[in-house]
Order: sequence, then C-alpha cells, then structure tokens
Amino acid sequence: NGQDVNVLINKCLTPEQQERLADVPLNEQLDVVDEQTGEVQRVTRAVQFIREERAGDPEFISVKTPVAEAVFRIFLLNNNQPMTAAELAARINRKPDEILRQFGGRVVYNGIRAVSQ
Repeated sequence: NGQDVNVLINKCLTPEQQERLADVPLNEQLDVVDEQTGEVQRVTRAVQFIREERAGDPEFISVKTPVAEAVFRIFLLNNNQPMTAAELAARINRKPDEILRQFGGRVVYNGIRAVSQ
C-alpha cells in the first residue's frame, strides 16, 4: 500500500515512547540476540521498544484493536515469522475465518498478505 513500514511501526509506540525516540532515525538498526535461538537479529530501536515494553501490555493487542493492526503487531513481536490463521486467531482472540477474510483477498494490509502452500 506504499506506506513506510517504519511509520507503521512507530504508530504502535505509546506517546511517551515516541517522545523518547524523537531524536533517533526511524530506520536505525540494533543487533539483538534472540533468547530462544541465540541468533542475532537486526531490528530498529522502535521494534525493540515494542518487544521489550509493549509485548506484555494488554492494550497493545486487545479486542478493540482492528484485525489488520492486531496481526501486524503480532508479526512485530514474533520477528515476522509465518503463522497460520489459527495461530494468529489464538493470539488475538479472534476466529480464523475472520483472519482469512481480512487477508485472503488481493488487498495488502500493512504489508501483510496470505501465502499459499
């Protein structure tokens, strides 16, 4: 849809976090070690803030969060690893059919689209 992913990511931050990152370039990269795999990943400071400070926040992904936004936030938290509609639905407390209706068509939401196997 032509949107800069860094802008979409920054919208996931709280106003206080946005203020703390105001002087940091949107695409500044950090090396972060995945605690489960030991793999070093390159992520922006904003993504790191989200993973460290927003992941446990019940308001980060709630029943009020639109489906497309909730799924985008899940992918931010899980390092953009593929997930099935059932896995996504379980994480955002929605039905798999709702996920498929949102992402099963031609429209791409926040850079997310379904892949066929």
